[in-house]
Amino acid sequence: MVRFFGLNKKKDKEKDNNDLPADNEQSTTESLSDKAPENEEPLVPKSDDGTLSNADNDDAFTTLNSSIQSSSIFSRGRITYGTGASSSMATSDMRSHSSGNSGSRNTKNLQGFVDVGKPLRAVSFLNPVKEEESQDEQKASDVSSSASSGLAASGSVRENTFSSRRTITLEYVHRSLSELGDNLVDIMDDIHQDVISISRAVIEAVEYFKEFLPTVRDRIPYRISVEKSPVLRKINKIVLHFLDNLLVSDAFSNSRSILLRRFYFFLKKLNLITDDDLTSESGVLPCLSVFCIDGHCNLPSMDKLDMILNELTRMDSSMISDQEGAFIAPILRGITPKSSILAIMFGLPNLEHEHYEMIKVLYSLFPDVHMYCVKNYIKKAASAVGISHTEPTIGPVSPTKFQFSPPFTVPENLLELPISMSLSTETSTKITGTLGGYLFAQTGNDSKFSQFASCSFAITCAHVVLSEKQDYPNVMVPSNVLQTSYKKVLTKESDRYPDGSMEKTAFLEEVQRIDQNLKWQKSKKFGQVVWGERAIVDRRLSDFAIIKVNSSFKCQNTLGNELKSLPDPTLRFQNLHVKRKIFKMKPGMKVFKIGASTGYTSGQLNSTKLVYWADGKLQSSEFIVASPNPLFASAGDSGAWILTKLEDRPGLGLVGMLHSYDGEQRQFGLFTPIGDILERLHAVTKIQWDIDPQVDG
Repeated sequence: MVRFFGLNKKKDKEKDNNDLPADNEQSTTESLSDKAPENEEPLVPKSDDGTLSNADNDDAFTTLNSSIQSSSIFSRGRITYGTGASSSMATSDMRSHSSGNSGSRNTKNLQGFVDVGKPLRAVSFLNPVKEEESQDEQKASDVSSSASSGLAASGSVRENTFSSRRTITLEYVHRSLSELGDNLVDIMDDIHQDVISISRAVIEAVEYFKEFLPTVRDRIPYRISVEKSPVLRKINKIVLHFLDNLLVSDAFSNSRSILLRRFYFFLKKLNLITDDDLTSESGVLPCLSVFCIDGHCNLPSMDKLDMILNELTRMDSSMISDQEGAFIAPILRGITPKSSILAIMFGLPNLEHEHYEMIKVLYSLFPDVHMYCVKNYIKKAASAVGISHTEPTIGPVSPTKFQFSPPFTVPENLLELPISMSLSTETSTKITGTLGGYLFAQTGNDSKFSQFASCSFAITCAHVVLSEKQDYPNVMVPSNVLQTSYKKVLTKESDRYPDGSMEKTAFLEEVQRIDQNLKWQKSKKFGQVVWGERAIVDRRLSDFAIIKVNSSFKCQNTLGNELKSLPDPTLRFQNLHVKRKIFKMKPGMKVFKIGASTGYTSGQLNSTKLVYWADGKLQSSEFIVASPNPLFASAGDSGAWILTKLEDRPGLGLVGMLHSYDGEQRQFGLFTPIGDILERLHAVTKIQWDIDPQVDG
């Protein structure tokens, strides 16, 4: 194949691949079994004359013994006998061999076999995912069966059963990986130079994956680390570039599925995917996911990536302009965390063809960092309420009464409000958020601040409660917005039933209950906003507001007993109470939040900050990657506290407060650390703040 400008990087397939030094093998892999003997060779079928068999010729892998028996699905015993005419091509090749013509490629591979056709093969079951894997397994099975037939007379069948595990050496695995990597690099070069079509490139890539260790039935007896194998990271990057950038069109959906399936079998063969990694064995094709960069990540390009993103945040915003909400997120990308590589996600609200062209330009920037762009954007986690937020659900029906479940938490005691409840201003008709928790001023013996010593203050995001119409608005918990919208939905639904019917009576009774609650809330005001800001301070977003709570309310930083159907059964008793502030955040730390909109969701802290463009400025923020489910936050969750379970005692630790999320995929949660919040509050008020009330004396 001729390349433009004479740039041909094709490798000579007849040359021996460079073998890795023995000491390097020890550093890059970890053997799962006893070390193979030094004189051990890779398991490659050999003909009688000592030459390598041709794995591409299917006839060489469907050999028969002298009885000419093979599997069959047409007889009860599933045994059939060859007629010598089942494959004209195979028959002619064998005949030419028997006549003494041994110069051709086929006859050399078939040396020593009788004149028979290709046998039938039996398939015990059909599985759309495992079907392609069985092709490699069948090849290995045919080789093993033909070899064992020759050893049957000497009683060495048992020894041959384990021959593949004994003869697959570490050197052979590395040589095969290197060859696969070189072939995939050549394919990618052809694509970028428009020498080959994407469809044809996928076909070639799939064939190369099929030829990788064809004699290994299941897994190799070694463990290869992505962190210590440059060629494996290179292979991962090329496959991810196919799946995330080149095959995103619906026209390539079939090619994408085939390549992803083959890549999955490749990783499984290298022990990078175990049975414990996937919860389902139903044959569902696995998908690519994003994972957090935790404290155990030692991928080589981590330091360079951190340096680039840190330099980017220091740039003058006046020299940059981008789409509102556009972001750059450093994450891990792959099928499982262990098989993932570093990736940079470019999120753009309006994705265009030029953005994919930009990815092609950046492709060679890092040899082992994947870059891709998606339709996504950063947005505030406050909610402009629509019908979807307020549709009621009806609980179990009794003969005399219907039990409604409103789309917001209703406390058992209206004067003891737990954290994580819905919240809005008294006059708001659209914007609603989440009550994060309670803070308490630590005034000490300073008489100047003695009036705040016994006060409780609630905290949420400033964009939820601040507006240009009112400087110090009153706040309602539960949210006035959610209750009013809920009431409208019930009233509209009741009109569909005749007067006096049981259904209409139930709806109107629920409407009446909401009216009574709203009336009580307006007479017993929860609190009033006394300070708040949404601004960039020291290159960090400051987006929170302080609400002075009415002295009639009892404020405690507890999740309360109103939480329903939590996935974590340990969130009970002492684990409902926030007892400590977490200032030292560990990458990969498991956290969760309970938002007024999405409820309980969990994730892990990412090591590197996310950079995004909002409000005409370049900003950065700590963020959480959803795990294990791909949802972390949505509209209406603004202000929710980011919590973690304490390791040394029962209780919860406060990590920070949620302020934004990625609006399209909703798998990232952006938050402000609690240390930054308390530091900013101290700078503004000149007093210390804590999550526990001040102790007198």
